[in-house]
Amino acid sequence: MRLICLGRTCVTFINSIFMFCSLSLVAAGVVAKLASDIGFINGLEDQVKEYLNSTTANIGTSNNGINDLSVAEHLDGMALIFIISGCVLFFLSFCGCCGALCNNKTSMTIYAMIITVMFIAEIVVVILLYTAPNTIQDAILDVLYESLKNYNGLGNFDTTTLGWMFFMKEMNCCGVYGYWDFSMTHTDNWRKPGLVSTKLDAPIICCVKEPLSPSRADTSCAREETFDIHTQGCFSAVWDVIMGNSLYTGIVFSVAFVFQLLLIIFSCILIAGNKGKSKLAGACKWIRIFSDCFLWLMEHCQ
Repeated sequence: MRLICLGRTCVTFINSIFMFCSLSLVAAGVVAKLASDIGFINGLEDQVKEYLNSTTANIGTSNNGINDLSVAEHLDGMALIFIISGCVLFFLSFCGCCGALCNNKTSMTIYAMIITVMFIAEIVVVILLYTAPNTIQDAILDVLYESLKNYNGLGNFDTTTLGWMFFMKEMNCCGVYGYWDFSMTHTDNWRKPGLVSTKLDAPIICCVKEPLSPSRADTSCAREETFDIHTQGCFSAVWDVIMGNSLYTGIVFSVAFVFQLLLIIFSCILIAGNKGKSKLAGACKWIRIFSDCFLWLMEHCQ
C-alpha cells in the first residue's frame, strides 16, 4: 500500500513538473512567433543588415532586399515545433496526473504505454548519437545542402540567401562543412558580386574582415591563395554547441532516462494495484466530464 502511495505521489509530482515544462515550451514558441517584437533579436538583425549594406556599398553591388531580412520568418517553423511539442507534453502529463489521482486504470495504461515507447525511442536515438552519429547527421546534412544550393550571394537577397548570410555572420562559420560547399550552388553569382573583377573562391560573407572596396587586394580574403575566412562549417559549429561537451550531455540524458524509468515503474505499480476509489472522486468526475466534452468536440470538428 505504501508503495502504491509512493508511486501515486511520484507520478503526480513528476508530471506536474512536466506540465510546467510544457507550458514553458508553448511560451518559448509564442516568443519565437513574436520574434519581430523582441529587442535582442531586432538588434542582431540590425547588425547583420548594417554589415551587408556596408559590404554591398564597398564592392558596388545592389542592396535591394536587405531590409527584407527577417529572423522571425525563419523562426516560424521552430515556433510551431515548440508549440506543438508543448501541447503534446501537456496532454501527456495531464493524463498522467489524472490517472494517478483518479485511480483510472485505462488512463494509466495508455500513459505507461506512451512513456515506454518514448523511452525506447530516446534510447535508440542516444545510441545512434554516440555509436553511429552519421545516421542522424546525414539526414540533417541533406536538408542543409539542398538549401545551400539556392544561395545566390551579395546582390541577390532572396529568403534562403539572407537566412544563410545571417547564420554565417552570427556563428562565424562558412558553408555546411566549409567554403568548398558553395561549389554546388545553382548559380555562380556569388563568385563575382558587384564590381569585383576576378572570381572569388569563397563568398564575401565568409571573410573575417569586411572588404573595403572591390579591388583585388581588398577582396583577397575570399581567394584561396590569400584566404582570411572563417574555416569552420556551420553544421560543425552548431553540432559542437549541442554535443561538444559529452559530460554535460550525458548527464542530461541520464537524468531524463532515470525520470522516465521511474514513471514507467510507478505507472505499472499503480496499474497493478488500482482497486480502490480515489479520495478525489468529485474532482475526477468533473475531469471525466471535461474529457468527454473534449472528445465530442474533436469528433464533430473533423
